[in-house]
Amino acid sequence: MKNLYDPQLKEQRIYAQGKELASLMGKDKDEQGNRVYRWPEETELYVTTIKNPVLVTDVYKINKLKPTLRDTVFALYASPKKITVYDNTSLEFEQGKYNGVWGPSIDTLLFCRALNKEKKRLETAKKAIEIGSGSGFISKYALDNLSSLEEIMLIDLNPKAEECARNNIADSRAKFFTGDGINFLEELNEKYDLIICNPPYIPRPESIDDNPYEGLNLLAYLIENAGKYLTDKGIFMTNISSLSENIINEVIKKSDVTVRAIDSMKVPLKVYNVLNNKEWMDYLLNEKGLKKAKFNKNGYDYWHRINIVEIRKN
Repeated sequence: MKNLYDPQLKEQRIYAQGKELASLMGKDKDEQGNRVYRWPEETELYVTTIKNPVLVTDVYKINKLKPTLRDTVFALYASPKKITVYDNTSLEFEQGKYNGVWGPSIDTLLFCRALNKEKKRLETAKKAIEIGSGSGFISKYALDNLSSLEEIMLIDLNPKAEECARNNIADSRAKFFTGDGINFLEELNEKYDLIICNPPYIPRPESIDDNPYEGLNLLAYLIENAGKYLTDKGIFMTNISSLSENIINEVIKKSDVTVRAIDSMKVPLKVYNVLNNKEWMDYLLNEKGLKKAKFNKNGYDYWHRINIVEIRKN
């Protein structure tokens, strides 16, 4: 299946592709009446549009579709291979192939929307680095849209993340490294025009720091050391969740940096390992300002705001 998003994230258009046309969409014969089991992968058929998506897989909005369309969309989501297209950037992600790597999520796309807003400020950026690159979508978007870039380094702890990014980025300006991003920065001690990090953002006591969504150590380190790794006009772009604002704001106050908001979106908290962990949820509800929505607002109990910000050294 393919999910196509417009640049403003106002629409998510869903398409069936390849063999899905024969197995799900009733396109099981060609023009001559011959049985077709599999169409070429590039063959696609528009299925439906979801307005104002707040999740890549918005179960609530899908459930509101008419029954046959609803079930068809769920069947498409069960396909292991998904193509995400945002603006002019496309990435193919196969579930189960890249263990421990997440495909593009709504915060990934919001980050790219923020990058698009910052194009003029970044028109002279030559050297970039992404810490925690995951699938590689954000770096690929930067390469597709920042013409001045001469190099971007993608770093992730997970070797499968490097494999996914390499399989999707055919650009000689992209360099790859598997390992600890902080160690990499400290050992090379180089400066960058653009540092990108869409970091873990859900606070948790005694967090598991190699988990892609929990803990704030990486974000705190990058803020504290922004001056060390940014060029004079360099920009550090990152995501600060409303769940972690009180902690991160204290880090910002103690750091010699200036912060400017670029973009923002209120989204459901839809991380099952968090939602099904009573101790963790009690911590977020009692200490981090998370509140349960009244009447399951728009289909979800818990919401938070993700904020994409620009950080510069003073």
